[in-house]
Amino acid sequence: MNAQTFIKSLEEEVSHHEAVHHPFLKRFATEKLTLKQIQIFGLQHYQLVKIFVNYMTNLLPKIPDKDAVALFRTVFDDEFGQHTIFRSHPALYRHFLKSLGLEDEAWGRVKPLPETSQYIEAHLQQTRDAAFLVGLGIVGPAHEFAIPSMFEYIISGIKANTTLTDDDFEYFTMHIIEDKEHAVIFNKLIARHVETEAGQKQLREGAMLSLAYRKKFWEGLERAVFESA
Repeated sequence: MNAQTFIKSLEEEVSHHEAVHHPFLKRFATEKLTLKQIQIFGLQHYQLVKIFVNYMTNLLPKIPDKDAVALFRTVFDDEFGQHTIFRSHPALYRHFLKSLGLEDEAWGRVKPLPETSQYIEAHLQQTRDAAFLVGLGIVGPAHEFAIPSMFEYIISGIKANTTLTDDDFEYFTMHIIEDKEHAVIFNKLIARHVETEAGQKQLREGAMLSLAYRKKFWEGLERAVFESA
């Protein structure tokens, strides 16, 4: 299949993947949650938030396209908060954690679940050591394209179980908008390298690998959040 047909097919596959509509997400969106349960979710998920840019910095030097830096600039600018670190994505997420009543040291002292650590280690290793198309599949379709759908569930749970304002959970609402835009940027780059079956196989390998670890991450959170109730 040609590049655009492949990208559309992969996005369709991603959009129906269990990691994107995991039972944990459905429970988080619909069940009654305590503040403690939302805090457990927030602290574990922050471990993924604070490391995401590292995947991109691992990947970027391996991409052969001379304009890759220019293509990625919008994504990096959004991640780092445009012109102020106070609106970087980790900073916005810490504001969310503070709104949940957590002290500054809470996110530095939290013990990652095994699934959280496995997720991070696998993504660092793959974006560093695997073929660049594998890394592109991880960061593009499995993150930028998939996250808006997953965050819809999270936002529903936050709204239903807290009195947080829109500003308090802006991190999540922002990503529903920004990541759709980022997915378009990544697709411009992806389209150049998936005209062959080999390229398509590597790109899909990265996306499916990332989603498999995301599924395990949600499984760990489901245990931690709902068995703690």
